Amino acid sequence: MKKVKISHLKMFFVVFGMLAFINTALTADWPLWRGLNSDGVSQEIGLPSTWSPEGENLLWKQSIGGRSTPIVLDGRVCIITLAEPHEPSKWQERIVCLDVLTGNIKWDFRYKVFLTDIPHHRVGWASLAGDPESGFIYSNGIEGMVHCLDSDGRVVWSRSFSEEVVRISGYGGRTVSPTIDGDLLLINFLNAGWGSTTIPRDRFYALNKNTGETVWISTPGGAPKDTTYNVPVVKIINGRKVLMSGNADGAIYGLSLNTGEKLWGYPLSKRGINSSVVVQGNRLYASHSEENVDESTAMGRLICLDVSKIKNGKPKLLWEVDGFTAGYASPAIWDNYLFQVDNSANLVAFNTMTGKEFWKFNIGVMQRASPVVADNKLMVADVDGKFHILQLRGNQTPLITDLEEFQNVDGSAVPINGSPAISNGRLYLLTENNLYCIGNKLNLTNKKGNKSLEDKDKQVSGTSNKDILVVPGEVILSPGQEKEFTVNEIDSLGGINQIMPQWSLKNLKGTVSSSGVVNLSKDNIPQAGLIIGVIGNTSYKARISSRPKIPFKEDFESYQDGSVPPGWNSTKGRFKVMSDDGNKVLKKLSNNPRSWRTMVFMSKPKSTGYEITAEMLGTEQKRRLPDMGLIAQRYIFAVMGNRQELQIRSWLSELGHFSKTVKYTLDPNTWYHMKLRVEPDLVGTGGRILGKIWKKGTIEPNEWSIEAKDPIVHTEGSPGIYGYSSAEILYDNIAVRHFER
Repeated sequence: MKKVKISHLKMFFVVFGMLAFINTALTADWPLWRGLNSDGVSQEIGLPSTWSPEGENLLWKQSIGGRSTPIVLDGRVCIITLAEPHEPSKWQERIVCLDVLTGNIKWDFRYKVFLTDIPHHRVGWASLAGDPESGFIYSNGIEGMVHCLDSDGRVVWSRSFSEEVVRISGYGGRTVSPTIDGDLLLINFLNAGWGSTTIPRDRFYALNKNTGETVWISTPGGAPKDTTYNVPVVKIINGRKVLMSGNADGAIYGLSLNTGEKLWGYPLSKRGINSSVVVQGNRLYASHSEENVDESTAMGRLICLDVSKIKNGKPKLLWEVDGFTAGYASPAIWDNYLFQVDNSANLVAFNTMTGKEFWKFNIGVMQRASPVVADNKLMVADVDGKFHILQLRGNQTPLITDLEEFQNVDGSAVPINGSPAISNGRLYLLTENNLYCIGNKLNLTNKKGNKSLEDKDKQVSGTSNKDILVVPGEVILSPGQEKEFTVNEIDSLGGINQIMPQWSLKNLKGTVSSSGVVNLSKDNIPQAGLIIGVIGNTSYKARISSRPKIPFKEDFESYQDGSVPPGWNSTKGRFKVMSDDGNKVLKKLSNNPRSWRTMVFMSKPKSTGYEITAEMLGTEQKRRLPDMGLIAQRYIFAVMGNRQELQIRSWLSELGHFSKTVKYTLDPNTWYHMKLRVEPDLVGTGGRILGKIWKKGTIEPNEWSIEAKDPIVHTEGSPGIYGYSSAEILYDNIAVRHFER
């Protein structure tokens, strides 16, 4: 680690920082990625201007690294990161909470990664969110698991969006940090679900923070041009709570927080928006670093919109700066200054009213971390291991009061991808190697933070505007299961009044009572449809998927040609039922390269203790054979046609973490039986994953074709089918049953 010497002004700022505690700071927790108000600003004063990783103003250090921003809540600092980074067989996602006073670990929650392309070094891309009201902690993992943990690290609820609606993620690992407003947990991600959401889009999900139920889903944009990691921001605009965020289609959108209704949109980039917006009053600030949507030849743009003035579905543009390439970091606002770091790590201060540049200051080589402002200081890190504390001087270039350069033993930089967090006189900085707690040792507080003035205003502002929606907005049920729905009338700030509609079901076997209780039929078949509540001349809808209980079989004989099983996700447009020699089969289509690799899940994510069998046939396309197989409890068993191999794996991009491969000859245009079973150990955390394949018309062999042992086994997960091919694949006679050892 390298310490950079600072000018003679350094001692002055040390003394000044100590004296500043004579004043009373407005202390607060840091429960969200960018703080309480989602703007990267803290009202605290008396923060240190200098520190040292070796001791000066270092309160404690914990040897837990990561790439996220810490959150601080009720005496805990919490991060999400990779468990056991030097032991691939033990890799898991890890949520760890530490005591803010000592740095001692209070609890440590770990869970397995599965069925994702995101590599291990991008675990923890999305930061956590904390709820000041309940003390709950929320995560959005790289495998699509959303967890709600209580103050002691116990699971309150969890959801697997990869299995529910096929969350789409690429190797880049762009996972969105969750955020909270009122009773809603807000996330957005690319997905290809079922029914009307089968087409891949960047969708916003509002979940009940206490139960995890889906309140509403919104699809404001068009075809995705990229994955994104921008985080939604909620503010009151014209007396109404509005969610504002960038989208994978390159536009900025404003949605009603109550219903997800699209209020406006503003096209900005020819790629997805990654930098999160900030909002001050009615002004929204956004940036990107790709091609602009208009005729400009410049790359990148910084804009300011008046989101209180909407005309023809677009906010009023107040100013723009062409050629400013800030596509990673998000801006921060202090007084009338907007601080933004471009992709080359140039920190720039703009006038918030005009867009005029005040000054520019280089802080490194490459930037992902967003700047944080507090105590007339600006704190910012770069990917190349530099962490700056800068003393702001208005329109003049800031002064460096401290610069730390983090290095490994071999001299390479220790990356810093996350922003610092500030709470109760302490600054928390997470590098790839360590978590640091920084503060003036003479004066520290450990009080629960007060809400900001802006947050207090949220509780008393608003109008009498009303929105109506059915809750939950989407749900996955089992045959014969009951579920109660309500129609809620919601005022502009979230006050709820229940009203009674006339209820009916569409495309679903079952009944619905006058009070909104749905009782699905016990027919063990996939279903998908709507519950509809009618009030006057207006109808309000919610989506229901019914997925069969184990055991079940599917031979596709009851389906018309061209259809797909309703409720199965990621099928429409990628598969279709067809006749083959007088027999109905499910064909995977090959006309869209974006859907060559597809996973289809057929039951609930918490299924366990089963095996799945199916018949499959792979065609040959330009001398290429497909990969095809089965999914059980978050493992894939596939025959790899071009490689002439069998493979069992779980983490798609990390075969070194867990996988097993054996040689096997696959013949094209030939039907095969495949079987997959997961057997957890009766004692311990490991287990066996067993796969079998044999040609149709031959006797099933006694021995398994491939067997793998996982030291940390998945104990649950939905059964499914898998295909990866530019050629067509046929599936038939799928059966899922419980087994005896």
